[in-house]
Amino acid sequence: MVTEAGEPGATVSMVARRHGIHSSLLFRWRRNARAGERAVTSSSAPPSFMPVALPAPVDLPRHTSGTIKIDLAGGHRLRVEGPVDLIVLRSVIDALVGR
Repeated sequence: MVTEAGEPGATVSMVARRHGIHSSLLFRWRRNARAGERAVTSSSAPPSFMPVALPAPVDLPRHTSGTIKIDLAGGHRLRVEGPVDLIVLRSVIDALVGR
């Protein structure tokens, strides 16, 4: 992700969103990687970041049918009928519970 964020045309926010992490974490990783590169040039210590290949994320079904009823803390109620985009539903729930 650090390398991907440094690609021409890429932004840290865009890469972080695509991988489902907060952009501040990716900014920190980039800063740490740059600090590690400077340390390597001034000493013989090995780099602190190594390339890692992760498996592709598992795709969840994006649309399902039926009715979903959720009672949340604070008296919030959510009812969704018909096709449901699970990613959008998760975002709505996160917003309601203040995450």
